[in-house]
Amino acid sequence: MVEAFATYSDLEARLNRVFSTQERAWVTTLLEDASTYLRDEVIGLQVFPQTQSTFKAYPNHGQVVLPQQPVISVDAVTRNGAPIAYVLRDGVLFIQDNTAPVQITFTYGYETAPESLKRWACLLVSQALTTLELKLGLTVGGLSSVSIDDFKVAFADGGADTGMQLSDRNIALIRGQYSTGTQVVGAY
Repeated sequence: MVEAFATYSDLEARLNRVFSTQERAWVTTLLEDASTYLRDEVIGLQVFPQTQSTFKAYPNHGQVVLPQQPVISVDAVTRNGAPIAYVLRDGVLFIQDNTAPVQITFTYGYETAPESLKRWACLLVSQALTTLELKLGLTVGGLSSVSIDDFKVAFADGGADTGMQLSDRNIALIRGQYSTGTQVVGAY
């Protein structure tokens, strides 16, 4: 199961509406889809939920770049079962013995979903709700207008920037905040 950045109650608060019991399961699935889009296609990292991972690495000139961010802690670094000394700096482990393989266990990701990622997931689902609630299905065309009298729904071909997707500017903003690079998760 994919853990969504937001819950149906987060979306209810933002839309000022209450979903029925049946809608809650549906909205939860949509929020999971939006969160998967944000993780896989926008950020490129599993930034939430917090997870512990163990992997084997081959240091490059005494360095191992940890594959996920933000790094919360390095829990163990061993070679042939014995602990070895290391220094962690900006998501990179510096190991004295240069190229022999090591086993690394580390914890990464946020304990709770960041508020900005909750908002983005809610925004993506909110964009999709109109066409879905009108039982028009998932669409790649953008909704251009809805009329009430003599009910009318009009779509325009929005090209690649339609559906559950963010603009290039918003994608760059999120990537800059959550993708690889220096991550500050607390000050000491």
